This record gives sequence, structure tokens and C-alpha cells, in this order.
Amino acid sequence: MKLLRTSVSLVVFLLLLTPTVILAQATTGTITGTVTSEGAALPGVAVTVESPALQGSRSAMTGEAGGYNIPALPPGRYTVTFSLAGMQTIRKSVSLGVAQTSRTDVELRVAAVEEALTVTATAPAAAEVTEVSTNFTSTTINELPVGRNIDDTVRLAPGVTEAGPNDQITISGANSFDNLFLVNGVVVNENLRGQPNALYIEDAIQESTIMSAGISAEFGRFTGGVVSTITKSGGNEFTGSLRDSLTNPDWAEKTAYINAIQPIDDINSAYEGTLGGRIIRDRLWFFAAGRFQEREEPRQTNQTLIPYVFSSEDRRYEGKLTAQLARNHSVIGSFIKSDEDRDNYITSGRVIDLRSLTTYERPKSLESLHYTGVITNNFLLEGQFARMQDEFTSGAESRDPIEGTMLLDSVTGNRMWSPTFCGTPCPAKERDNKSWLAKGSYFLSTRATGNHSFVSGYEEFHQLRNENNYQSGSDFRIHGNIRVINGEVFFGVDPLESEIEYDPVPALSRTSDFAVRSVFLNDKWDFNQHLNFNVGLRYDQAFGTDQAGNKTVDDSAISPRLAAQYDLRANGRHRFSATYGRYVSKVDQGPADNTATAGRYASYYWDYKGPEINPAGTLPGQMVPIRDVINQVFTWFNSVGGTRNTEFLTSAHVPGVTTRFDGSLHAPYMDEWTAGYSMTLGTAGYIRGDFINRNWADFYVVRRTLETGTATDPNGTRFDQGVIENASSDLSRKYNAIQLQGSYRPFKDVTFGGNYTWSKLRGNVEGEAASFATVLTDFNNYPEYTGFERNNPDGYLGADMRHRANIWLQYDLPTPVGRFNFSLLETYHSALAYSATATIDVRRGAANGPADGIVNPGYASAPTTVNYFFSDRGEFRVDDITATDLGINWYSPTFGGVGFFVEADVLNLFNEQGVEDPDFVEKGVLTRRQTTCLQGSGAAGSPRCVPFNPFTTDPVEGLHYQRSSRARGSLFDFGEPSSDLAYQTPRTYRVSFGLKF
Repeated sequence: MKLLRTSVSLVVFLLLLTPTVILAQATTGTITGTVTSEGAALPGVAVTVESPALQGSRSAMTGEAGGYNIPALPPGRYTVTFSLAGMQTIRKSVSLGVAQTSRTDVELRVAAVEEALTVTATAPAAAEVTEVSTNFTSTTINELPVGRNIDDTVRLAPGVTEAGPNDQITISGANSFDNLFLVNGVVVNENLRGQPNALYIEDAIQESTIMSAGISAEFGRFTGGVVSTITKSGGNEFTGSLRDSLTNPDWAEKTAYINAIQPIDDINSAYEGTLGGRIIRDRLWFFAAGRFQEREEPRQTNQTLIPYVFSSEDRRYEGKLTAQLARNHSVIGSFIKSDEDRDNYITSGRVIDLRSLTTYERPKSLESLHYTGVITNNFLLEGQFARMQDEFTSGAESRDPIEGTMLLDSVTGNRMWSPTFCGTPCPAKERDNKSWLAKGSYFLSTRATGNHSFVSGYEEFHQLRNENNYQSGSDFRIHGNIRVINGEVFFGVDPLESEIEYDPVPALSRTSDFAVRSVFLNDKWDFNQHLNFNVGLRYDQAFGTDQAGNKTVDDSAISPRLAAQYDLRANGRHRFSATYGRYVSKVDQGPADNTATAGRYASYYWDYKGPEINPAGTLPGQMVPIRDVINQVFTWFNSVGGTRNTEFLTSAHVPGVTTRFDGSLHAPYMDEWTAGYSMTLGTAGYIRGDFINRNWADFYVVRRTLETGTATDPNGTRFDQGVIENASSDLSRKYNAIQLQGSYRPFKDVTFGGNYTWSKLRGNVEGEAASFATVLTDFNNYPEYTGFERNNPDGYLGADMRHRANIWLQYDLPTPVGRFNFSLLETYHSALAYSATATIDVRRGAANGPADGIVNPGYASAPTTVNYFFSDRGEFRVDDITATDLGINWYSPTFGGVGFFVEADVLNLFNEQGVEDPDFVEKGVLTRRQTTCLQGSGAAGSPRCVPFNPFTTDPVEGLHYQRSSRARGSLFDFGEPSSDLAYQTPRTYRVSFGLKF
């Protein structure tokens, strides 16, 4: 009750500072600054901003401390006019980015006669603020040889890598699911993995801002970074574009992978069109855009190398209206829709046959309504309602026990026979969100305390998930031995290592709703011309119910955000900054929904103890057909009781039975310290460097001990029950980095730009994996079996990347036939890490366990296997990666207002062939659990590997374990690429052409 009263009091206090209306966040920017005369603050100066991006103009008056603040401005190029009777009028040209603050300070002089001086602002926003951020306009992205999508734009920023599972984006050391992606202020993160949905049309993007550290209290529900993208709006003048982007699989070189497939010669087009203009001048604007793409590309199955053609069709539409309802009151309504279909699609994992391919359908949409109201020159209200809808269907098309059962290889994990998940026979999966946001801004300028830009707001965000997560068509998977002989695929089972897996969904989802209510207060305080501060506080109240309707989240947290900046000479040339912030994430779907008895699947594993079928050495003509193998496995399984069998049951996860919550789950958090320095280089550019230290805590864990007790499933089987909770003790994830960025324009037509990041990411909490969006870390989970050092050691985490650099050079060449633009982009990143791990059996008396193994101290179902690191965490590395990309662009003179363009790129100009992605490198380790683990050289007749007790024995390679090798029957040696996807993008050509008006 005390916490509740405190929470309510804080909410009421903050809401008293501003009326509760709805707000737009991260779609606009702010122009602020100080006006002086002969070094003294100058009050009463009229400041007016005008821009083609703004309906009408906005004005403010400098206060007693000479300060002014004009928030909620759409991004664009502005003319800022400063005027006061008897003083010189100054007009200053300034660029304003989305989610950025641009400082525009001026000094006025007494003028004997009326005169005006026009100057250009010098420092970009990245050099002026304590926040570590980078902004890219569509013009820059179009001219550089990079993809025009959000993912490729974000990768150009410092602190960003694609080192997450499945090449997902990470920002400043956080998990890839823990960033905040916004399009027109709407959260577009996919609910489970947190990656940005492609709810945009590339030619409609105006610009993107990437914030990687020192982020204000206005943003929450993340511990990584914030990416805000805004699309174009209409204007008083009619503008538009048409574009055709051409790619061809045959325009890309083959990788160095030994089994690389021959590309097909097929030109794929992506058509885009935009149109914007006025309906009523300065009162009502419109913008519309569309995109259509059909694509085909050659692919091949894993191991069997069967070629096939993957095809997709993507249709996207956007509409936007910008209306000035009355003077200083405007509304923006935005709608974006995407329909994507794929054929010959792999839902998950490495498949080796064409039967495992399926179709994929995914309709998505984004809607937002944004209000801005200027109440007085110093008081402004904003608002936004938004929602994203995301639905998809993909998987097996049969629920039949034979046709819909997926088969997996026990050693490699390769899968075959039936697609993962369940397609149209099962309900579509829905992952949506909706939000209401409200904000008020007030500017106060006094001689005693300087200039204060207060922002206070309220936000409510809901993640909604209705997902009946069937893992296969029949709910069964069989783990055995996939054998490929002369290109023909066979499947066998062995009573020493095969398993039957059953993944039923006990009840249909009732839709989970995990939400966060937040209030925040932030003061950007200019104390004097040298010193300014940012003082912010955010309060988040998390609550929610899982897919069965059970309340699993009820928590709150406070996040301080503090910053200070010192301007050495009060002229913006040299600035020093320091920040501290706590960032509290949202509670993620995976952990919070883990115990749901609806929507989620249960998992049961039984040892197969029936007859051996298709053993090694069986001739192809004597092999039992796959349908008959599956039928014989089920015949044996049903003969011993089927899913009610307890004799051969080895492990299970049953939502609400094998795990529980003892209290409310709360969100992990991260503490951050930064120190930075920036310097402007006259009117030509800037450089900035920041040191960043981050430390995460309150990880999602599962704790299972003798004290946590047992529970019984509906079949009467008793299980050890684990507790899902948060923990920090003996767990770590730490990030230290130096991020450098800058740009320089030595000549009118030449621009240098780029960034460099040095970083270390260490700890023992990965937190995610290729197959699971959020991984629960084992924390005292069967400690009698897992409490040895090499079960979860400290070391370099999978997303650790020591060095990353992006350097570009652009040259404009005006000619009578148009403007040519040449750009070079040099990228480098150091090698990613991986480890040698495997599962071992530590049970005393087990067939694959050591004689001195662990005696069950009293568990209902002791673990059959545990994880073991046979190397240091992150001991092995793939290659350092370098690439040179070339862009050649031509923009014609305009004819009747219409100009033509051609934009051509050559990626990886020198066709470097580094191994980049450890997800597609052979990392297999064989132990006693595999019959193919033989001692010594592994020659025929060699004895099988010896089991060992990890608490008492340091394993020896060649005796206790073997790394994968061709000599031992593996397709690849340990550390060797197992797919062409392991390699960096080979030399690739692409071209776009069209017209703009």
C-alpha cells in the first residue's frame, strides 16, 4: 500500500505540471538558444522560425536570461530571424533533425540604420548536445552506397552492430530485442525479437536519428538505443518521385563457400512512387506513397544442397494529412500498410529437404494521430495516439501425425520432412501494440537561474500478443539420425541417443497484454553561457496479464537521467560533457508469458527405447522409408503408454507446472556513465568522442532447487518446479566503449564523414539466441548438477565486437548535363566470437554418465544433460571484415520542374571473402552422448569417448570429447563455414533510376 500511495502521489504531482492530452514523441525537433549583446543577456528579442516543412511560422520572445525555446518543430531547413528595435536584425539558416535539439545563439549589435545580416549555423546537433546521437537525411543515404532501409541506415551509426542472433541490430552492448524503433512516433518493434518491422517506403523516408547513449527521460522501455524515423509530409509546393530499383542474383559474385550455388539471371524490380502537396495553402497538406516489389533468388538446402528458388511479393502504401485546424493548432494523421507474401520459405532452422519449405503471409499496418497546440509563446501541448498491427501465418499444412511430424538430427540440429510451426490449419499469430502519449513543454528564462526548458508527460504503452505457438504440424518432433547417401535422404533412430518430443498447446490464447504507464519530467537548463545541465526523472509502472489471463507483471521503477555540459569559451567550439542515467526496459513477452497455460506450448521429451531403425552402415536399398520409420516410432511409443509414459520421460517444460512466479516479474535495467568532448571545425565540420560505460542488472532467470518444490501435470506426472524471477548476483553483462564520430567539408563539393567504435562486451548473460528471442539464464537451476565453473563462465559475449569503423568520402561534380555525385564507403569490423560447447550427462549410473557422477539428491526429475564449455567463452573468432563500396549517382538538370536521376552502387568493390557470421560456422562438439565420439583419431574400432564428472575432472580432447571434423564423419571441420551465409556480402551491383519533381 505504501508503494501504491507513493506511485499515485508521483503521478499526480507530475500531471499537475501539464494537462493530460495526447502527445507526439520523437517526430519533431527543437530550436533553442541565447541572444546576447556585448556579452550580456538580451531580453525582449523576437525570434521567428520559418520553413517549407512548417505551416506558417512560429515565434518566441527571449526572456530575462536572453533565452528562447521553440519545440515541436517538424524536421527541415529553417530560417531563424532575430529582431529588436534599434538592434541589428540577424537571419540564421539552421538544419533541424528529428528528435534533435539545434542550438542557435546570436549576438545582436546596435544598428544606426535598419540592416539585416544572414549567416549559416555552424555546429550540427550531434556536437551540441550531451546526448550521443547521429542523424542521417534521405539525401545522404541515397547518395551513399548503402541500402535505403532503416536497418542499413542504423548500421552507419557509432555503437551499432549487426552482431545479434540472426544478424539482428545491437546498440551499445544491449540485447538486440532491447532497442526502441519509432516510425512517425509509432513503435514498430516486432513484439518478440524487437527488430523493426518494415513499415515504411524508402523514398518516403525523410530522415532518421540514432541515439546510443545519454538519452533523456522522455524515452523509456529500452536499455540499448532509440531509433526515430520520420516520413515526408506534403507542402505548399507539389513534389513527388518515381523510382525503379533493380537487382539481379546474377549481379553478385559467388562466395568462397565450397558448395556455393550458381546464381540465376533474373532482374528483380522494386517500384516506388511518392506525391505530396497542398489541398489548402498553409492549412491542409497531403502526402502519399506506394511500393511494390517482386523478387526471386536462388537458394539451396543445408547439407543436401538441393537448389530451389525463393520468391516474395511485398506491397506497401502510405497516406498522410497535415492540417492546421486554427492558428498554432495542427494535426497530422498517418497510415502505413504492408502486405508481404513469401514462397519456398524456411520458417526456422537449417532444413535439408524441399518438404520443409512453406509459404508465409504477413499483413502489417501502422496508424497515428498527432496533435500540436501552441498555447502561449512559452507553453506548448503535444499528443499522439498510435497503434501497430502485425499478423502472420507460416508453417506445416498438415496436422497428420505422419505428414506433420518434424524430424531433427540429434547432432547437427538439421531438420526435415515437415516445416517448423503450424500454418493455415492453425490460427494466425498476432503481435500488436497500441499507445497513448501526452506531453507539455514550458520555457522559463530568469536572470537568477538562467534558461529552463521543462518537459513533462504521460505515456501508456501496450504490447498485445495472441499466438498459439504450435511447434510442428502434429505437435511431435523426432530426434534421430539424418543420413544422406548419394544425394538421397534417410532417417534413422537409435535407442542410445534418439528422442521423441511432444509440444502441445493446452488452450487457445486469450491475448496477453503487457503494458507500461509512464510519467516523466525533464529540464534542459542553461545556467549561463558556459554551463548547462539536463535533469530528468522517469517513473514506469509495469503491469500485465499473460495469454491465459493471469497477472504476471505488477512493478514500478524510477529512472534518473542527469547530464552536464561545459562550453570552454562560450562559443560552441569546445564542449565537455558527462552523463549518468538508469534505463529500465519493459518486461518482455517471453519471460512474462512463460507460465501461461494458453497460447504457449508445453514440451515433453522421452528417450526412444524401441528397435534401432536404419543404423549406420545400412545399404540404401535396405533403408526403411521415412514414413515407415515415423510409423514404427509411434507404434513403439504408443505401446509404452504414449504421452502418459513416465518411465522414459527425461525432461519437460509445462507452463504453470514446471515453472511459476513467486512474485511479480520486473524489468531488467542498465546503469550508464558517459564522458564526452566535441569540437566544431569552423563552418566546415565537427568531431566528437564519448566514453560509455554500461552495466546491466536484474536479468531474467529460472531458479530450481530442492527448496522450490514440485508440481504435478494433468497426467499425474510430478516435476521439479522452477521459479522465474530476476537476479543479479554472480551474473553480469558489461559494456565499455569509445565512440568517435565527425564530418568535415574542406571544399564546397567534398565531404568526409564517419565514425569509429572501440568496445568490449563481457559477462555470462547472453540473454538471447538464434532460436529464442529471450533466454532465461539458469541461476541455481539444479545447482547440484550445474554448479561447476564451465557451465556458464564469464568471457566475451556473442555480440562482442572490438572495433567497428564507417568512413565515407563524397564528391559532387557539377556539369552542364547535371550533377554527378561519387561516394566511397569503407567499412571495417573486427571478428565476432564463438565458443565450443556441448551437453554432457553427469548422472551416476546413466549410460552416458560417469561412474562417479551425481547421485540424485531428491529431485522428482533430475536433469539428464547439462551444458559444458570446452573452451573459454568467446575463445574462437571468425574473420576481421573489410569492404569498399562505391556509389556513382547522376542528377539531371530539371526540365519543367522534373529532374531525372540514376543511382548505382557496387558493394564490396574488391570482392573480399571474409567469414563474418559465426551462426553459420561448424561449432559441433561430440561427447560420450554421441555414438560417433571416438577416442584418438576416430578410426574405425576406436573406443568410444569417456564420460567425465565436470566437478572433479578437466576433460581432455581425444579422450573425453572431440571437436567436429571431416575425419569423424562431420561435413565440416570445427570452425569451417557450413553455409554461404557465413561469408560477407560478395561483390554486388545494383542500380536505381527514376524522376523527381
